[in-house]
Amino acid sequence: MIFQGIDFHNVDSLVRQSQGYAMQRIPDSVRLQLNENARDEVRFNSTGVELRFKIKSEKAVLSLKAEPGSEAMTAFIYYGSFQGGWQNSSKAIGVQETRISIPRPGDPEILQKLTGDCGLPFNPEVIRVVLPYGRCLFLGIEGDVEPPEQGDLPDKTYLAYGSSITHGSLALAAPCTYPFRIAQKLGCDYQNLGYAGSAYLEKEMAEYIVSRKDWDFASVEMGINMLYGNFTADQFEERVRSFVEVFSREERPVFATSIFGFNGSREFQEKAALFRKIVKKYAGEKLIFTDGLELLDNPAWISEDLIHPAVDGILQIADRWSDVMKKYGV
Repeated sequence: MIFQGIDFHNVDSLVRQSQGYAMQRIPDSVRLQLNENARDEVRFNSTGVELRFKIKSEKAVLSLKAEPGSEAMTAFIYYGSFQGGWQNSSKAIGVQETRISIPRPGDPEILQKLTGDCGLPFNPEVIRVVLPYGRCLFLGIEGDVEPPEQGDLPDKTYLAYGSSITHGSLALAAPCTYPFRIAQKLGCDYQNLGYAGSAYLEKEMAEYIVSRKDWDFASVEMGINMLYGNFTADQFEERVRSFVEVFSREERPVFATSIFGFNGSREFQEKAALFRKIVKKYAGEKLIFTDGLELLDNPAWISEDLIHPAVDGILQIADRWSDVMKKYGV
């Protein structure tokens, strides 16, 4: 959506609050049909959100603030496909108003030539402020800015749905999430519909994703939230069946995976093995399926919480899944 000359990428609507604008990724018509956690708790997470604009003045000053969270809240600045230089690479967002000054690119001609020579997908005049996956508020922007045009952006878009692992938990930086990395490797744009602790495979979410015309291929990560969410195998199977059935009617490529490797107890490992078989039973026939253990199977690359991949594990998922996707010409 466009607001104050900015393209709020991966945002469906801005919700005015007392201290600024919160960013919501899906419409209320869908959100209100989801589980309580997805509906309310992670409603305003800035997962996959980028503030994109072109600067017509010498600089722009962006005002943001973060809600208190467990992890550092850092915004990463890109000039098109190029990470910002050391003075403009990243900025910490505080719980008080944080003003981020962003200059126009220093050598636009060189960046434009490199973009063409290297076949990079973004116009380097497009500023991309990649927000962290916690909750951020937009307060405003100063300077002469305008939203990017379609020709400034990649031709294709990848949409990712899944748990906190898709959302980016423990990636430490938003550009290290696997949806961001896969898009980078494939030279495309991305939409991140990761839902921390609440990817419960609702049919309504699948129908919403399929209804969207702004993606060219998608991935769905299924299982880990329902494994730890006290769902029985029968309940999980019914969710998977109906969820996959919606995507099976879709002509665009949909890549599916099951629970990645993790270091939980024997009880959860046994249940995870059953859940993986259920996902394979349905997605293996109707979608482009890769078992989660084929994407991540190294126990040394799981974090101390025993569930979430550490950065090395996330990068392995991105490497292996993007290789699968390349085989299908996306």
